[in-house]
Amino acid sequence: MEIDSDDPRIWTGLQKQRKEMDKMDKLSINLSEEEWNSINVIFLDSIGVKSKGSKEIISEEFQLKNFFKTYRLYPGCRETLEQLKTKNIKIGLHTHAPRDPCQLKLKELKIFEFFDIFIHTQDFGFNKSHIEIYQIALDAMKTRNPDKIFHVGDDLELDVKMAQKVGMTPILFDPDKKYSLKDIRVISELPEVLKFL
Repeated sequence: MEIDSDDPRIWTGLQKQRKEMDKMDKLSINLSEEEWNSINVIFLDSIGVKSKGSKEIISEEFQLKNFFKTYRLYPGCRETLEQLKTKNIKIGLHTHAPRDPCQLKLKELKIFEFFDIFIHTQDFGFNKSHIEIYQIALDAMKTRNPDKIFHVGDDLELDVKMAQKVGMTPILFDPDKKYSLKDIRVISELPEVLKFL
């Protein structure tokens, strides 16, 4: 099966995988081969692959080293990071992605140098469904005013509600305009974040 790297089914599949891992209460590095195969079947179902033999194929073909090859910047990402830096705003990255492949990709995309703080959940033994990882991110920003920290992300549960619980100000990135929310800041393009500063 051929599938374009920006097919929305890929993102849907990854979101479903992440939710299943959160239910397992495990980080990706702690999954057994059997658990990985069950996670991969969730992804395959999302993109429309039903073949029984596919779970073994995807374990070989869709490893992290290949996975990050499909990552691209959203329009306006680099320009937004440049603007934030000119305003002397500290920028942190808070992610499930493993440190080494993620940071290599950031360097490849030429945006690594914009980040002051990196919070990779695997480094701390929590994932983004645990309040502790948000507290760690908050502490890393070294501020007495958590509401001055804008947490930008695309997941309503993890990036918005969890950030709210520690007092951060969430901004939901919704490029597909799926949400219509009144009490939460929502942007559909990254440069829109600048209007909240």
